[in-house]
Amino acid sequence: MIGKVRWLTGMVALPAVVLGGATLTVLAWRERLPADLPNKGGADGRPIVSTVTVEQLSGVLLGVPAILWLAGLAGFVLAGRAPASRAHWIRASIQVTVITIAVALAVPLLVILHAALDAPTAAQADTPSGAAMGVLVPLAALAGAVVAFLLAGRRTPAGRATEAPDPGAPRLDLNGQERATWQERRVIRAVDWAVAALVLAGMAMTAVLVLSVGSPGWAGATVVIVAVAFLPMRSYRLTIDERTVRVTLGLISREVALSSVRRADATDVQASRWLLDGALHGAGAGVVLLPGPALALRLADGTDFLASCRDAPTAASLINSMRDHQAA
Repeated sequence: MIGKVRWLTGMVALPAVVLGGATLTVLAWRERLPADLPNKGGADGRPIVSTVTVEQLSGVLLGVPAILWLAGLAGFVLAGRAPASRAHWIRASIQVTVITIAVALAVPLLVILHAALDAPTAAQADTPSGAAMGVLVPLAALAGAVVAFLLAGRRTPAGRATEAPDPGAPRLDLNGQERATWQERRVIRAVDWAVAALVLAGMAMTAVLVLSVGSPGWAGATVVIVAVAFLPMRSYRLTIDERTVRVTLGLISREVALSSVRRADATDVQASRWLLDGALHGAGAGVVLLPGPALALRLADGTDFLASCRDAPTAASLINSMRDHQAA
């Protein structure tokens, strides 16, 4: 029941509030807006090169997310045909995409229209500052994405595997112990370097743009904001105990009940599979940092879960051995 409320809130109520609220605001402001708005030029005293009507601007910035929302609802329903654990990730991805784009287009529309309130003509309409568009809009879109992600909740359980892994699965001698733990932590230095490079590039680009085009150049600060948002992704952790296999990458956390695992194996993820799984399934298929050694879990619902692991053979043997004890 709680899961249905989350999905209804994130996929139906929240987009309706964002798009419906923006539409009602535009209608309430219509009498206070000029017939046309600056489309090119008009900022920092530059002459207006072209204009766009309020109806055209509103139709595009609200129509695109509305169409995407309807398509997302169709995809949301069709995702129910996939295994439950895979369907959860598909639906979460759709929900985050719909809400992020809705916020990313509705907010700038309202900012643009608010700046033009009570202006008799397009020539007298104010233009939002680049700082407002370059900072406020990405922050609003990021907030929408976080809310949508939180509303998706945890991954749907993959069911329960009633039998022990088959005899051919690798095992580890636990010396009669039923409990054991595995912990692997690492800092991804590549993320540190990438964030540092993007921050420096964003600062330099913003400075150049501000000097050359004026206040709209502050939009370059978006690069810095996006780069800093990726900083939590520098931390990776894999934990295995008698109850769960938990993978954490920054703010992304995926947990698989040990009782859902039919069999664990070590595998070597090729670059093509890494790219394909990431594009099609995202974190729903696991968390694989880079092509290379990984832990492969076959789950009770028939799906696979992959996780980067330095010593995948030993981790797989440990899981199979603990599953033997559970099934005994």
